[in-house]
Amino acid sequence: MDLGKVGERVRRAREASRYTQRELAPLAGLSQPTLARIEAGTRSRVTLAELDRIAEVLEVSLRELTQGSSVRSRVVVAARMADVDEATREAALGAVVDLLVLDDRMDRAGASRVGTDEAGRRDGLTTAPVDLPDSALPPEDQGARLAKAVRDRLDLAGAPITDAAELLERLTGADTAVLDLPEGVDGFSVADPERGVLVVALATSSSPERQRFTSCHELGHVLFGDCAEAHRTDGDCTPKERRCDAFARHLLAPTDGIAAWLRPLEGGGSGAAAVPEPDLRTCALLARHFRVSLPVVLFQLRAMGLLTTARVQALRGQTGAQLAQRFGWGPQYLAERDAALRPKPPRRILERAVQAYTEGRVGVRVVARLAGEGVGEVQARLDDAGLTPAPQQVRRAAVSDLLARAQHKG
Repeated sequence: MDLGKVGERVRRAREASRYTQRELAPLAGLSQPTLARIEAGTRSRVTLAELDRIAEVLEVSLRELTQGSSVRSRVVVAARMADVDEATREAALGAVVDLLVLDDRMDRAGASRVGTDEAGRRDGLTTAPVDLPDSALPPEDQGARLAKAVRDRLDLAGAPITDAAELLERLTGADTAVLDLPEGVDGFSVADPERGVLVVALATSSSPERQRFTSCHELGHVLFGDCAEAHRTDGDCTPKERRCDAFARHLLAPTDGIAAWLRPLEGGGSGAAAVPEPDLRTCALLARHFRVSLPVVLFQLRAMGLLTTARVQALRGQTGAQLAQRFGWGPQYLAERDAALRPKPPRRILERAVQAYTEGRVGVRVVARLAGEGVGEVQARLDDAGLTPAPQQVRRAAVSDLLARAQHKG
């Protein structure tokens, strides 16, 4: 065994389970200095029995500590992540792989597959596929047509979308997670092909409208089937990036929905001439109605012939927070911003962890790790909800057998 790598795995598993070295050491029958040396990779000898005791406390498999998780080696990452530097990529990927490892661990623990039917399909998943537009069309047209197809499929007409992440899950069966991702990474997808699980990761953000746009942008990549193809994350938009931007814009703020919202303002003319040129207040109210940024509304209004390019430039510049304070929905915007800044685990995986907790298959620390909260706080909420665990049924590795096999091989 590479004791340096083993120590690093022990440290990461300990931190993920929210144990300090001082807390973990006595539970695993070790002294704190011994555990510190194991994690640092400076202890000359580490026994399987010691690692097994650590694994039992941390609720991970012995294999994960000695060999690492097989999930990490088999995941498929959206290739557009290749454009960020390696440290950023690994930091972002690690957060998502941790979720997949936990889900895989619950599989191996025999946890129930909540939220799926007998065929393994997700609850509420749209069964009929959405027809893709002709790939020969310009990116803007492709994005607009796919957005209309999605809205037609879900009978949304021109109404605002309440929950973009839920829409993504319903259409694709993917899990969505909001995570503290490195700066410069707004969102990406990771697939575990062996288990048929796709996680779309969104970054926490002080701009809730930006987070919603990213969610719909990623939905576009999933529906267009280009999650495994190369895209740029450095600001240089490829055609596939532009069509997903167009898809997100038309999905969140459809032109027919904008026209319907503006209809009460119409004068006596017809078409674009019937609507007076929207001022900043009107544009801000439109952005609030559809919960998008001001630039998205301005882009759509210009495409509809209601604003000139010069007028768009004159209206640009104010943030969603500034518009909210100016036009009267400041408190609501602050609440939405706070929600967008909070990490959120995939609902299915968290529900599954809670179910596994009540079945006695995992401990409360697994639920707390997913929720990103303190163990005591999560324990109190579970107790208040009447969710108590059955006697825990954790199958441990037969260390004596492992040692015998190792000696035999030697």
